[in-house]
Amino acid sequence: MNKNIFRKLVLVLFLLGLGVAFVACEKEPIDDDPIITVDDLTTKYTDGLKLTENYASKDFLTQGIEAVTLLRVVDGDTAHFLNADGETVKIRFLGINTPESTGTIAAWGKKASSYTKIKLMNATEIIIESENINQAAELDSTGGRYLGYVWYRPSATADLRLLNLEIIEQCFSYFTGDPGTKYGTTFQSAFLEAYATNLRVFGQIDPDYSYSTTIMEITIAELRNNYSSYSTGTRLKMTVRVVRMIGDSLFVEDLEPTLNEDTGITAKSAIFLYHSFVSGLGNYKPGYVISLECQASDDETYGAQLVSPKNLRTIQTTSDYTITDVPESVTNLQAYEGFVVRVSEFLVTDVSGENDSGAFTVYGTMKNGAELMIRIDADVSPAIPQSFPIVGSKYDVIGGVSKYVNAYENNAVFYQVKLGNLTAETMNDFVLSANQ
Repeated sequence: MNKNIFRKLVLVLFLLGLGVAFVACEKEPIDDDPIITVDDLTTKYTDGLKLTENYASKDFLTQGIEAVTLLRVVDGDTAHFLNADGETVKIRFLGINTPESTGTIAAWGKKASSYTKIKLMNATEIIIESENINQAAELDSTGGRYLGYVWYRPSATADLRLLNLEIIEQCFSYFTGDPGTKYGTTFQSAFLEAYATNLRVFGQIDPDYSYSTTIMEITIAELRNNYSSYSTGTRLKMTVRVVRMIGDSLFVEDLEPTLNEDTGITAKSAIFLYHSFVSGLGNYKPGYVISLECQASDDETYGAQLVSPKNLRTIQTTSDYTITDVPESVTNLQAYEGFVVRVSEFLVTDVSGENDSGAFTVYGTMKNGAELMIRIDADVSPAIPQSFPIVGSKYDVIGGVSKYVNAYENNAVFYQVKLGNLTAETMNDFVLSANQ
């Protein structure tokens, strides 16, 4: 036999033998990293932390701690409460920053918001606490919310639990505070253990969020007819017409009429576009046609709206827009949500005081006697004085219809008219009726 062939044959036999030996010696793999699911998450740090400060008869705004009543949950790390004097106290949770679910839709944002809402709505007692006790509460960078820790009692016999900390342990937020703060070392330890799980915001896919980078070009009508499919963070592209401005936000409509399958109304579908603190929207005027990218939000308090506008481009600066007259037979404006409407002979029966931001509400009745609210937001430009509407007078009103869930009235649902910016094009949006 040729020596080269013989050597190759020996080599092949050796390798085959080595492979058999390797297979024979191979053991079952040891799972050093067992799969962890959300069902395995614990709240041992929250369980072990106790509120030691006395809160009886204390005032949060001046003394840094107080028992309060839930008014509404805004998102995962912001909630509004009523103090003992009936004042609204807006709290931005200290030490955490949950994903967005209002001005922008982010992965895990809605679930974080739901978690906070469930815990606080079912609590038998809620305490808000600032970083420093016996001092005035500290405002956040916006100047409109106070920074605080939120403690809740899940049942009458249970201990108070620090919701900020629990949100970290449930993997809905990073620890964004300083380890040197009051509960900082506990927050830091909880965060490090939660981060290692790779769950939720620490690396898990949110099954109800659209991660697609594809931008869907649709109309408002298409959005309205299939809203739940698009309100998961999907980036949308729309070409719309501006009908009214509310501060830096807009009421916009489609360019062509379509049938709304929910309401049965054939019209140019319309919707509210929230500015989401994006500059430039306030420069548009009624009749402008613009294209933009955005997301769709189904806000629990304010209903359907577009948020997070980007890549705005002006297509036209003049065009005819639609003002929808409300028939005298209509007693509820739900079917007109998003539309800019005209209500004739609105009788003013009361005017609220201004809230802490300067907004107020005008109460009254439509011509048929049905109750209606006219909302004047603080960012309406120019500012409309609270003394302007006269009780007992009738007004012809033009404004955009928006949903409002009133937490002050046991979450009653209203469809109100939002009065827009008064410009050369809109000076007649709130004028005395000829028939008084």
